[in-house]
Amino acid sequence: MKHKFARRLGAALFAMTLAASAQAQVEWNHNSESDIGPKFWGSLTFPFATCGSQFDPVAQTLEPAVVEVGKKQTPVDIVTTATQLAALPALAFLYKPTPFVVDNTGHVVEVPYAPGNNLRVGLDTYELLQFHFHAPSEHTVNGQPAAGELHLVHRNVKGELAVVGVLLKVGHPANRLIDDVIMKAPLKEGSAEFPGATLNARDVLPQHVSYYNYTGSLTTPPCTEGVHWFVLKEPVLVSQAAMDQLHWIISQFPAYDGYPDNNRPVRPLNGRVILNRLGL
Repeated sequence: MKHKFARRLGAALFAMTLAASAQAQVEWNHNSESDIGPKFWGSLTFPFATCGSQFDPVAQTLEPAVVEVGKKQTPVDIVTTATQLAALPALAFLYKPTPFVVDNTGHVVEVPYAPGNNLRVGLDTYELLQFHFHAPSEHTVNGQPAAGELHLVHRNVKGELAVVGVLLKVGHPANRLIDDVIMKAPLKEGSAEFPGATLNARDVLPQHVSYYNYTGSLTTPPCTEGVHWFVLKEPVLVSQAAMDQLHWIISQFPAYDGYPDNNRPVRPLNGRVILNRLGL
């Protein structure tokens, strides 16, 4: 049984490695008007097929449809009146300080996290791998985007992913850590390290962590499905200066050619129900 589990885990990790390799080798961006943007991700390379791609350009209309391959894609519009109330478990964020390192990946500003920091959801435990930023937000609530969105990406021992989405709203007082991370992010691809300094991802979360829950996908190629999503209801405040800086950094990504946003457009629910946790 142990050998069988090891083979399954090895296969899952190998698949993720292949997907990451394909992602690194193929140029893509978030510009909806670009021929390497979200409408065409699914046709750029076979590992991206789940993302879907545009219909034949010859037959396209002013609003060309996207050929759906993956049917459980992220992000989505959260229509609050259509969510289903449920007695879901609380999220337990078992985070400790990690070295202060900020990466510019060429698609997001990202903070890698040291091993041993976990998210616990009922009986399930996921290890925090990294958190990163999108601007404007990828999820919308009742059709309205937020100024930005932070994703905390976790993985369990079976290779399953769980992502906590935190909506970012411009306001005062601004979250000091989020502002600090964005302002210290490198303007070009690479890492900025701050020896001796640490941060704690718990400090990027709102006071109340009630959430919406559904099963979706990664929001960037290869758009892998089976991701457990927990989108927090309460936003976190950030400064306008930090959001302006984030958009500036995005516009400098090599494949973006000055395009300042890195959010994927919302995708259809295709019959999925978004659960709404009762309580705070």
